[in-house]
Amino acid sequence: MRGHRHASAVLLYDIVQIAGRKNGYDGSMKNKTALTSGVALNRALFLLSLLGIAIAVYVLEGWLRKSSLICLTGGGCALVQKSPYSYPFGIPVPAIGLLGYSILAVLSLLHTLGTKRWILSGLLGMAGFGVVFVSWFTFMEVFYIRGLCTWCILSALNMIIIFMIVLRLYRLDKGIQ
Repeated sequence: MRGHRHASAVLLYDIVQIAGRKNGYDGSMKNKTALTSGVALNRALFLLSLLGIAIAVYVLEGWLRKSSLICLTGGGCALVQKSPYSYPFGIPVPAIGLLGYSILAVLSLLHTLGTKRWILSGLLGMAGFGVVFVSWFTFMEVFYIRGLCTWCILSALNMIIIFMIVLRLYRLDKGIQ
């Protein structure tokens, strides 16, 4: 079942990319090289956003049901889950992650349809916010909560990789190698 979802997501992404090519790519060799690199990066961005959504849904479901999560760091996940720092403004951290990763996934799909500046700026803004947020939360886990959640660490690494990909897309858009 999991493989079918992945295949469906890639198929949806490919359909959107084909539509994007029909909406303005001129097919010149210069654009084709940048397109190939940009398409691969954008695909990675989309798939990592889906991974972030999956992590956020799993953790949020556990938090809302008050059930235990599979945690490779011992009892760190339960410790983090029970901390008031895990609910900024009363919102569970995984819900914030779910929203952020969902926005990144939608923006990466929109980015395949064209290279409008606001889409890339939105990707950069969301990924930048995501890195700041996961950095803050990791700091809180280490120094205040005194426990590390496996899923939070994976999400933080995922967001950092997403941010690096978005920076590379931005550099490609600006013509900077």
